[in-house]
Amino acid sequence: MNRLKERLIRLNISFKKELIRYIIIVLALAIGFTVAALLSKMWFLFAIMGVTLLGFTFFYVSRYKGIEDKRRQNDLLEFVNLFAFFRIYLKNGFNVYVALKEMINFANASLREMLQKLVDEIDEDKSVEPFIRFAKEFNNLLVEEMMVSVYQIIDDGSDSNHLVQFELIYDKFSETLQKERLNAKDKGLANLTVSALIGSAYLITLVTMGIISILGEMMHGL
Repeated sequence: MNRLKERLIRLNISFKKELIRYIIIVLALAIGFTVAALLSKMWFLFAIMGVTLLGFTFFYVSRYKGIEDKRRQNDLLEFVNLFAFFRIYLKNGFNVYVALKEMINFANASLREMLQKLVDEIDEDKSVEPFIRFAKEFNNLLVEEMMVSVYQIIDDGSDSNHLVQFELIYDKFSETLQKERLNAKDKGLANLTVSALIGSAYLITLVTMGIISILGEMMHGL
């Protein structure tokens, strides 16, 4: 439970609201199945209720992974867009520190906080460590390579080979990210298809079991 709570905090999702929403939906499903079973005397509905509640719990919790992946993708996309400005600043004679500070003005909320933290740490630590810590927030090796090359530009200047290296890594990263977005879109469509098939199979199972139960009662009545 604590791990889930920490996960929701990282996603800026209220644990209390999520718990209340989950309890309300579970209670509604349980009451609905119970009333249906008692009125129809189709006792197999209790078994289906158990399966339904387990399935709902699994999908309710697993959707956080999708939210995390989407936010990670959005942050990476924002990173790419921001560092396009960074490259322009360098080519116009700005140094790395000033370019990073200027980028804060264009960043979204999450990256603005990360960039501000990076700039503040650079004030205290002139080593590569602040750049490494910043890159690790994205959990992407290409971002780490890019930030190391950014650090190397500080010593050698914007006319150095490290700027060329940065641009090569940036272009590669941008291309890779675009491919990942297309793959994620295809995967999302495939998941929707699978979910629709599962839902259809579930409804067919319910209808079939209902028909079998009705036929059984009719046969006993004869």
